[in-house]
Amino acid sequence: MKKKNFSKPGIGLGIMLCTFALLPAGCSNDSAPDDGKSDGRVALQVTGGISVQTRAHDKTWDAGDQIGIYMFAAGQTTLVEGADNIPYETKTDAGIFTPVATIIYFPTDGSNVDFHAWYPYKDVGDGEWTADLTDQTSQAVLDLMTADAKSSTQAGAAVYNKENPSVVLNFRHRLTKLQLNITPGKGITPDELKGLKVEITKQWKTAIYAPEFDATGFTEELSSISLLTAADGTSAEAILFPDDLTGKALTPGRQLVFTFGSTGEKFYWDIPAGKSFNAGEKNIYDITINRRTLDVSGGISDWNEGNGAGEPGSAE
Repeated sequence: MKKKNFSKPGIGLGIMLCTFALLPAGCSNDSAPDDGKSDGRVALQVTGGISVQTRAHDKTWDAGDQIGIYMFAAGQTTLVEGADNIPYETKTDAGIFTPVATIIYFPTDGSNVDFHAWYPYKDVGDGEWTADLTDQTSQAVLDLMTADAKSSTQAGAAVYNKENPSVVLNFRHRLTKLQLNITPGKGITPDELKGLKVEITKQWKTAIYAPEFDATGFTEELSSISLLTAADGTSAEAILFPDDLTGKALTPGRQLVFTFGSTGEKFYWDIPAGKSFNAGEKNIYDITINRRTLDVSGGISDWNEGNGAGEPGSAE
């Protein structure tokens, strides 16, 4: 049996999830009332933002994007009103989310609540979702993001209850992105880049995410991941599990491997031993492939800074 280590931000790394107790579903209604109220109940109003200006694949929400929402008693981990991973969907890129079927209603007694939401929504009947980064074809479905909105205990600060039903969920990226810009160098023609295969070695390919507890577990297996590479070989990208999320020491001996489709020739770049690809970062590297060497420089854009002003390097 493969060992899984679970980690949860804010309570320390390595937390083990033993049980996923799902409460019975509460009352639901298949259509939202026009005034947002029904028998004294007030429906949740959700706006979703993203803490940086780009997602993994573009700059806005896509119509049809769905998030899963949990509602807890304020300051607790007790689900209320059956709000257990309830799907909400946006119809436009504005990030206004409405219920897919079940409506989340605030407690009628006026008590405060907290929210946790995640994207991309999945039906997790057993409380867990397996995030598999093996197939990088669709970057959007790999872009795990989460958001929390918690009622404050400080006077005058934001609280969420039936008198304050509007909730802004500010999503943040939980994984990390690698982007390569590739150009032919000395002794290499543009045609030779066509059909290029790019891999990054010694990566975790799968993890278990428990959205109710916002906890992630990793197996002990490491393997290579093939990047999503343009047909002309001039760019490649991948969504990866962040080194700072695994709770493990940085893996030594990681490499970027470039294989020509026409000849099978391979070029390697050793990733610096101390380089950590962290959650929310987008690391960009400019790659020049020469017949005898591979030149690398790095930069940052869009997400949080991952490798500062860039990292020079070369490999054969």
